[in-house]
Amino acid sequence: MLEKQSQFNVKLNNLQLILKTIINHETLSRADLVRLTHISKPTVSNLIEDLLGQDLVLEIGQGHSRTGRKPILIKFNSTLKYFLVFTIGREDFHVAVSDLKGNIQESYTGAFKHLQNHHDRLLLLYAHMQELLEKIKITSKDLLKIHGAAPGVYVEPGKALKWSDHGFPEEQNMQAFLEQAFNTPVLLNHSSKISLFGEKIAGRARDISHAVYIDFGYGLGSAFMFNDQIYFGANKSAGEIGYVYSELKEFNSYCLKPYGWGALETIISGKALQKKGIEVAEKQKDTLILKLANKDKKRITAKTVFDAAEKGDPHAYYILKEAFKYFNMWLCNIINMLNPQRIIIGGGISNAGDFLLSFVENEIKDKVLIMPELAISDLKDKAAVIGAIAYLIEHTDFFTEL
Repeated sequence: MLEKQSQFNVKLNNLQLILKTIINHETLSRADLVRLTHISKPTVSNLIEDLLGQDLVLEIGQGHSRTGRKPILIKFNSTLKYFLVFTIGREDFHVAVSDLKGNIQESYTGAFKHLQNHHDRLLLLYAHMQELLEKIKITSKDLLKIHGAAPGVYVEPGKALKWSDHGFPEEQNMQAFLEQAFNTPVLLNHSSKISLFGEKIAGRARDISHAVYIDFGYGLGSAFMFNDQIYFGANKSAGEIGYVYSELKEFNSYCLKPYGWGALETIISGKALQKKGIEVAEKQKDTLILKLANKDKKRITAKTVFDAAEKGDPHAYYILKEAFKYFNMWLCNIINMLNPQRIIIGGGISNAGDFLLSFVENEIKDKVLIMPELAISDLKDKAAVIGAIAYLIEHTDFFTEL
């Protein structure tokens, strides 16, 4: 019995090795597979027949040969099933369908209406997911997995991410809703970590092994990469920098609430800068902040403050200068503790580009042991979509799950 089990395990391992080799190096001949895997020719032929029988690989025609018989080329059947991924933020969402190798077949970007509750947002998200499937002429039965990236918190160890936009706690179980709607396994991860995953695959973290990603949007989050691996933490909640304390007085008086605003977020975040901008606009009628918002305080955002500061408005500049003092203190602590090669800034506020970096680089260079490179994400919103797909590929055993 043990011998049969051992033989089965050897065959399973060889099948997985052959399939992985085909995926990574396609298209290949049987002779190529013998050379790359060091498995005997008869065994490779038998394993290929098994994979062909399960539709995991396809024969696609003849390759070139200088002498003798032309080899039959083999490739991974990447359209046997599909991945559906989505990312959601406070105001917008992105959905995409990819094949099993990560090639995006179709994608869509949409906006949430400001007054929608979580249930309405999920219904809108679901409707556009269905439209995407119809567009490429597949159904939910053709999906292998769904993966979502969202802002939120992990308030209960072992349970899924709770979607939160800092407005109110989640009223709808996003994972259960989508699993029931599509009858397909759904994974959820924090958007900051998945964005760093995307940066590692196709962005500013491609050429390094140690990085800190800062998700600078309406809220404030981060993610860490050590030795090419994204660090999730014991309960997947690593990187919640919004909840960092900036001073002893604050530490003694602040009570953390999982769905509330963190101490640092109340000082430096999209919402915090927006609030400061509105306060200044109410007191200083000559400020560019109000002018850029067409004299409508409701239209003031963090971007308005950055734009006004860049145009020379002293009030806007002071807001940013003061807020970044706290951000820079946290950043110096992280740099000295973790020694990253690069700090990557993403999220909506990263659109301020080099002007944003001007509030950071000169302020911290004399306060860290080894200065890392500072970089603005060039993937922007695409980082989370790319990361969500890459995460699924890395965490899927195609031989046993297809």
